[in-house]
Amino acid sequence: MNPETKHKARRQELFAKITELISEEGYANLTVREICHKLEISTGTFYHYFPEKGDLVWVLFADIDDFFKNHVVSKFIDYEPENLITYCIEYGNYATKNGVETCRLISVAPLNSNSHNYLDENRSIFQTLLQIIIRGVDKKQFILTCSPEETARMLIIVLRGFSSDWAKRNGNYDLSQSLKNFAELFCKSLTL
Repeated sequence: MNPETKHKARRQELFAKITELISEEGYANLTVREICHKLEISTGTFYHYFPEKGDLVWVLFADIDDFFKNHVVSKFIDYEPENLITYCIEYGNYATKNGVETCRLISVAPLNSNSHNYLDENRSIFQTLLQIIIRGVDKKQFILTCSPEETARMLIIVLRGFSSDWAKRNGNYDLSQSLKNFAELFCKSLTL
């Protein structure tokens, strides 16, 4: 395994363990020292993979981008309304898999930092959604009253709102089912 691949694999391994800690204890309650103690790593090791604690948020955002690019897109079919529903369900599945505390962290994270812009529309999560909408318009499966970009922005805001609400309610409802119900209603509004 080359050094870059090895570094990425170790970072993902640490990140998975840190995500579990965040789910158990909450991001705000964890210090870097405590993370290192619980994972039995040195602070130097932590900072080697995550230059600052805030980078954990960026890793979460990068992880969801990878999830959509490498997992969700392969589920798409030729009918874009169904792909939009799949997209929303998978958004809920991803949030549920990562847990309430991780969703809380994402919902309160600053959307811009010195090194990252979480609202960057070049991210896979946005581009995947945008391409569904553009293909749907091209295939005459969607009729829009605003641009595909604006439609995708509105939908992302709603999805973030659902995951934030789900986290605030301690995950006491089926987020994926709620997003499926919403997506079906939303698709009807685009196909009338």
